[in-house]
Amino acid sequence: MAYPQIRVSPSAAKRIRHHDCWVFRDELVAPDGNLPHGEVVELLDRHDAFLGYAFYSAHAHVAARVVSTDRDTPMDRALLARRLATALARRSGLGQTTARRLVFSEADHLPGLIVDQYGEVLVFQSRVAGLEPWKGAIVDCLRDLLHPRGILERSDKEFRDEEALPAITQVHTGHVPERIRIEEEGLHFWVDPYQGQKTGFYLDQRDTRRDVRRLIRAGERVVDVFAYTGSFGIGAASRGAQVVCVEQKEPCLALAHDNARLNGVADRVTWVAGDAFAWLAAKAAGRERFDWVLLDPPSLAKSKAELLKARSALHHLVVQALRLLTAEGTLVLSVCTYHLLGLTEEILRIAAAECGMRLCVRATTMQATDHPWVLQMPMTRYLMSWMVQRDGSPAA
Repeated sequence: MAYPQIRVSPSAAKRIRHHDCWVFRDELVAPDGNLPHGEVVELLDRHDAFLGYAFYSAHAHVAARVVSTDRDTPMDRALLARRLATALARRSGLGQTTARRLVFSEADHLPGLIVDQYGEVLVFQSRVAGLEPWKGAIVDCLRDLLHPRGILERSDKEFRDEEALPAITQVHTGHVPERIRIEEEGLHFWVDPYQGQKTGFYLDQRDTRRDVRRLIRAGERVVDVFAYTGSFGIGAASRGAQVVCVEQKEPCLALAHDNARLNGVADRVTWVAGDAFAWLAAKAAGRERFDWVLLDPPSLAKSKAELLKARSALHHLVVQALRLLTAEGTLVLSVCTYHLLGLTEEILRIAAAECGMRLCVRATTMQATDHPWVLQMPMTRYLMSWMVQRDGSPAA
């Protein structure tokens, strides 16, 4: 089969040969304006040497996403099946949970595809136009490989706008209930696959939840800010801590209440329905203090252009959070904004100086192991958490 050909700049060609998957629009050389959106294309360097097959986007800033660098292996159903099988095999040793990410886009050589497992149900997202013709094959392959109870597509608007694709929520096969019960490290949670954030649960925070939960002790005071459905706070309460959970969205709070009851810790959790920014500022100005502040804000910048505003917002949050700590209290700060990751330690240092505090780093964690990041694609490392403890000892 003959594919349309696109030539790319020398810098893009070099990155592709070094295992990057993205070609930006300004790296296309004399692009054909008539290429269909979502077409599979051949990428060539300036000397017409083959670089790879890619999904082409006529609209997005990322104009091409490489799916294969083997001239004899174009995108077809057989390649899709092999890639899915390989991705599943990589997660086979992940225990202590019934919920995991099975496919993580470029990290699994399937650009734009996310597949999450919640018990016997699969939820997937198609984020690029190039995947749209392959969705039937994706469902068939997943059904053959895993025999799920149901497969739901949750291709949300926020991921598809730039690709000029409509949002889709659709059951492709079987039955997907409105709530799914999962288990993680001995705790149980309800997941809303239809309306919940991402595909229903923050799977990428699994490792951080585990590490924080192991350190919390009975009787400590914990506040879980931006609590979502309460997974961090409920983990703390399961260790005997007294917990305050702050969340603005009522449907999330309702699910969090049920999750607390599900784990038998409802009597140790206080719920606050309100804006986390305002709540932090009000409490920091008062006398209330906590042994742990768990701060997991949503993404503060969708693009580099929003970086200054995002940095200011994160600095403000961290200052207020630090002011809530006891003399030896610990802040767990999670940042899911790629453009802020390299700046977070500096933000912490400046905020600590503003508060007159010395901070010791207890640990750092990253996105969970079923969300691997590609060394040659730094943007696939999008989540980090810093666990910093206030040093309350007197200065020498």
